[in-house]
Amino acid sequence: MRILFSIAFCVILVFGAISLQAQEQKFQKIKQDSTINVLKSKIQNLNKRFSRLEKKQQAAELQRLLREAETAAVKPRPEKKTKVFRGGQRALQAINPEISVTGDFLSRYIFESPHYSGEARSGNSFRVLGIHFRSDLDPFSFTKIAVEIHPDGAELGEAYAVWSGEIPGLSFMVGKFRQQFGVVNRWHAHSLDQIFFPLAIQVLFGPEGLNQTGFSMRWDIPQLLPVTQYLTLQMTNGQNRHLFSGKYYSLPSVLGHLKNYYDLSENTYIELGLTGMIGENHVENVENLTQNSDSAPGHRTLVGGADLTYFWEPVNRAHYKNFLWRTELYYVKKDLPGQKELTVLGGYSYVQRKLSERWVAGLRGDWTQPFRLDNSGQAVYQIVPYVTWWQSHWVRMRLEYQYKNGSVFTNPQNRVLFQLTWAAGPHKHERY
Repeated sequence: MRILFSIAFCVILVFGAISLQAQEQKFQKIKQDSTINVLKSKIQNLNKRFSRLEKKQQAAELQRLLREAETAAVKPRPEKKTKVFRGGQRALQAINPEISVTGDFLSRYIFESPHYSGEARSGNSFRVLGIHFRSDLDPFSFTKIAVEIHPDGAELGEAYAVWSGEIPGLSFMVGKFRQQFGVVNRWHAHSLDQIFFPLAIQVLFGPEGLNQTGFSMRWDIPQLLPVTQYLTLQMTNGQNRHLFSGKYYSLPSVLGHLKNYYDLSENTYIELGLTGMIGENHVENVENLTQNSDSAPGHRTLVGGADLTYFWEPVNRAHYKNFLWRTELYYVKKDLPGQKELTVLGGYSYVQRKLSERWVAGLRGDWTQPFRLDNSGQAVYQIVPYVTWWQSHWVRMRLEYQYKNGSVFTNPQNRVLFQLTWAAGPHKHERY
């Protein structure tokens, strides 16, 4: 009996639990349906509000456009102004060339008695007053002109026009210019690191160096290696009387210069240049190797050169310190009458250190064979220490000592020189 009662009680519990679960599920469904209905109602209300706001915004935009249209319709037309034409005479200064003036004063003392050697005398002299013009001719070209006034007269130093940018990587120059034989020959005398051109340039090329008239083209060679290269080709009249035919030139001289630039670091770079030149001379006789004649037969002249520059300058201290080492070598082979041949070898090397913002010190060594036949075993050398003080970017003073000796001198030459150069105008001490 107890067993039957227990079974009946368990059955009642099971059916009761099932009934409760069914009622709970029904309640949850009713609750979910109610929540969905509330959300649907809220969404419908939001849509109605959004529609009303959109209609109001459209109406406001339409009202704004109507007001702008009405304002534009009644806006008065601007009065017609009479055009006034004015002369542009005062604006002509914009196309005037930039003008700079450089002065070069030299004081010299020759130790040996009598105190002169050739044309050089102890005393003071005004070497040159340079008048430099620069002007942009148009968006494609510009010109530079340098007139040199000496105590004995005036001469045209350089006058050339340059075109750049018309053809990518190419620039052209036409006129009278100092040629790109190595590095230093291209510079003006007042902008040299020393007072005079190196001895080899004066002996092989003449006191003025290579300065001729013709055409020049520079090509910036596309960079394939970590080396920047420039190729310069020049064709000029062979008017240098040391190498070619002077005023009797007939065939042009042709020069090629290859420059290689390489950055060793952010503070250091090197430059290596190679130069070759060919032309014709009309030497009349071998007694005077620079005496040319238009009636003399033509002979070939070959000139070669190499230059090396090493430069160090810390980026964050560029105004206060740097170091420069430059070396150039020159070789001349000049055919002469009677199947004779003149060969001359020369060069220079100098080091220069910037000690502070204004002080620079350096030492140059020169060596060259004399410009004469049968010069084997003969040589001239020179040692040139110097110190330069920059009073400002416009004024510079230099003290220099020269010791010259060699097989062509009976006694060595000793000289002390003081140079003062100044510049007025926008170009300061421009090298070329």
